[in-house]
Amino acid sequence: YEIVGFAWWQGDKDRYNTGHASRYEQNLVRLIETLRKEFDAPQAKFVIATLGQTANDSAEGNEKLILDAQMAVDGQSGKYPEFKGNVATVYTHPLSQGGASNSHYNGNAQTYMDVGLAMGEAMVELLEANSE
Repeated sequence: YEIVGFAWWQGDKDRYNTGHASRYEQNLVRLIETLRKEFDAPQAKFVIATLGQTANDSAEGNEKLILDAQMAVDGQSGKYPEFKGNVATVYTHPLSQGGASNSHYNGNAQTYMDVGLAMGEAMVELLEANSE
């Protein structure tokens, strides 16, 4: 088998701990690097989904730290040139149908379907862009 991509939708528990939230970006970069190395997949694409309850325009505190970290590693942000064309972040707030990640979005299946579809589309874009 060959691993060509990873999907990551996590961060809820980190928002309850300022230490974790403040190191989220550094840890996320390390995670990407470590998974690629561990699975001998240095070219594997990486798609990250933000926490659905966290809006760009009203994020505060630890949730803002995590959202900013997730957006910073997006290859289009320019902060990590090595991630250009191989890491994408999906902003999921518009896809969330209510609730928060700690309540599993009130069990709303549409939220999970929409986020999964958006992550899949982001992965396809990364894979297609590098196959040209």
